[in-house]
Parts: sequence; C-alpha cells; structure tokens
Amino acid sequence: MRPDLTFRSLWRQYRQDKFAKELATDWAAALLYRAPGFWLVALLAPTGISPTAVTLAAVPVVLAMPLAALTLPLAAAAVAVALLAALFQTLDCTDGALARATGRSSARGGALDFVIDMGQWGFFYTSIGLLADRVAAGDTVAGFFWTALAAVAAWLRLYARVIRDARPAAPTAPAVPGPARLGVFDILERGISGLSGALPVLLILAFFTGTLPALVVFLLAYSLLDVGDAALATFRGWPRDSGDTGEESGGA
Repeated sequence: MRPDLTFRSLWRQYRQDKFAKELATDWAAALLYRAPGFWLVALLAPTGISPTAVTLAAVPVVLAMPLAALTLPLAAAAVAVALLAALFQTLDCTDGALARATGRSSARGGALDFVIDMGQWGFFYTSIGLLADRVAAGDTVAGFFWTALAAVAAWLRLYARVIRDARPAAPTAPAVPGPARLGVFDILERGISGLSGALPVLLILAFFTGTLPALVVFLLAYSLLDVGDAALATFRGWPRDSGDTGEESGGA
C-alpha cells in the first residue's frame, strides 16, 4: 500500500506525533515553516525528485543573500534577504520530510543538509550586517563595522554547535510518565532557542523601525548566550566511564 503523501495526511501525522515536541524546542519552525514544507513535499513527492536535490536547491538561495544585501535598493534588499532566509528555512524543513515520507533517508543526505545549514547562518548573519552598514551610512557601504560584528556572531553560533557536538552520546534516559514540569528558566530557554527561525521576521521589523544595528547587537548577544548554554549542556553531567579519572588530557 502506497503511503498517503497529501498535505492533509502529512500535516495530520505531524500534529499527532511531533508538533508538541518541536513547538517546545524550535517553535518558529513549527509555526512558520512546517506547513509550507509539507505542502512542498506533497507537490514534489509524485515527481520523484530526490531529497538531496531539494537540499542542493537551497545553495543558490544562500548565495543570493549577500548579493541582494549589497546590490538591491535598500528597502528591497532587506525584504529580499528576509524572504530568501524564510525560503531556506522552508526548504530545510522540506528535504528531511521528503526523505522520511518517501523512505529515502540517508546519513550522507543528513550530513549534506547539516553542512549547508551551518553555512547558511554565516551568510544570513553577514547579510544582516551588510544591511546594517548600509543603513548606518545612508544607503551606501562606507564601512563594514556591523558586517564584521555580524560575522563574529555567526562564528560564535557555529562554535556553539561544535561544543554541543563534542559531548559524547549518553544512554537514553527512561521516559517519565505525565507532563514534564517546567520552571521559568526552562520556558525562557525554550523561547530563546526557537528564535532562530523567527529572524527573517525580526529582520523586517528591525529594518522598518530603523533598528538594524540593534538587531546585529542582539545576534551577537544571542550567539554568546548560545555558546554559554552549549558549554553548560555539554559539561554539566558529563557521562563518565571507567577510564575517566577527571584528569586533564590533551588532544595530541
């Protein structure tokens, strides 16, 4: 029996199985991009297009961000960068969903998606910095202070991911029955962690309120918080084995 790959079926299954969990960890993706992603899956699945082709289709979208930020009229550039970032997020939700729906998931495809996704944040943050420099200089690029600051924020974001990936896999804890009790800190952390997907919306708001430089400062602070959170999550409760004596060890 062939799977039902209509939008209605895909969305219903997602709502039943994953919506609540993703809403708690990546609320912007759940609210903004999953629905159009499933619509694209329903559209593309009958064509036989591969999930890898969808992943690769995001590359020109990423490359177009700084070009739009530099070359288009300022207002059009801000809107274009935001729309390109939103399109990337939608494609990022589409390729994995298409792979799962059609039974074509692979480790290679997942690795390719990860590489492009990490690169996207660098290009997107830098594009926001370019726009902020144009706003600060009166629609010209007279300097690259905000661009450099945005690039630092992007590097810190990638560094946070490296820290998280450094943690060794721990045994899966048994599920606790009943709803989890969340403190104020947990709710705040989940709210902040899901902001990434909302950045295209924040970009539009910042541009039309004249606060693009402030958005760059926010990105820097957000990335610093991400690094701190990653370090705490990685080294707090580090899994110990029989050979872990707590002594320092070099990597070489």
